[in-house]
Amino acid sequence: MKRLSVLARVILVSVGLSLVLVAVAAISLLIGTSFVGLGKILFGAANDAESQRIWTILWDYRFPRTLLAAVTGGALACSGTVFQGVLRNPLADPYLVGIAAGGALGAVTSLVLLGEGSLWTTSIAAFLGSLVAVGIVYGLANLKRGAGYTNTVILAGVIVAALMNAVMLLIISLSEAHQAQRVFFWLMGDLSLANYRKAFTAGFFLLVGGVVVYLNANRLNLLISGEETALSLGMDVSRTRTLLMGTAALMTGAAVSVSGTVGFVGLVVPHIMRLLFGPDNRILIPASLIGGAAFLAAADCVARMAAYPMELPVGVITAITGAPFFLYLLVRK
Repeated sequence: MKRLSVLARVILVSVGLSLVLVAVAAISLLIGTSFVGLGKILFGAANDAESQRIWTILWDYRFPRTLLAAVTGGALACSGTVFQGVLRNPLADPYLVGIAAGGALGAVTSLVLLGEGSLWTTSIAAFLGSLVAVGIVYGLANLKRGAGYTNTVILAGVIVAALMNAVMLLIISLSEAHQAQRVFFWLMGDLSLANYRKAFTAGFFLLVGGVVVYLNANRLNLLISGEETALSLGMDVSRTRTLLMGTAALMTGAAVSVSGTVGFVGLVVPHIMRLLFGPDNRILIPASLIGGAAFLAAADCVARMAAYPMELPVGVITAITGAPFFLYLLVRK
């Protein structure tokens, strides 16, 4: 009976948040540097040329951008849920623990050496960079086991992120001027070059990672309850932690490779979903994934309109939103 109750809540929450996501996506299709009226979409434009222009704007530019924002937001929010659970720290997210910096370093290295034509290569390089960062952070944290372990992970992540960013800046400074400018803009979180290929590539990694994480939702609940409790119930804590962190690194690397460094999504969204729907990861994981998709799609709408007719990088909007939230958590916790 309890399992049916959880299943019913998962369905209810997922359907409700999906409706929110659809509404945000619909708004995203309408607004931009040129407004497209809903009447023109439903009833057609005054002439064929105008109709062709509208459909080109919608399906060649805005829809893939909205789709990419949703995939990126879902991946980052799901990863943030995993890191907060595994590390039992409310301040953990892919950026604070250095995972995103590793992914960004791998992606930048691929972009500088191979250009933007090889998307799978960039995604794989970002994933490998994220794995390297996970390995370094995990290795440093294991030097100090015990009560201060999770805090050590956060501090190790800050150190690793600083190191990765320094290497990244070195690579950029040695690259050509036009290439350096493009990479700098990408690092701020850029969705302006979105296309279906990027969205579907990142979506594939999100699908695989999301399934693996959700199948381990009960194990993540046990990790949150305490390592001793998990061990007493026969769970292989080290193996589970490694699997979950590696999967979160996969999703983070995929998101970074197609959208740049979009910060604070993995920090803000899981907390909001936890406040709304509770701490059970069987509900929290799908809620964070769909909620993160809606959050970043909405942030991209704001980024397109805040400095009209110019467009801001979406990472600027998420940082403005997330930084005060981070300070609130820091003071409260």
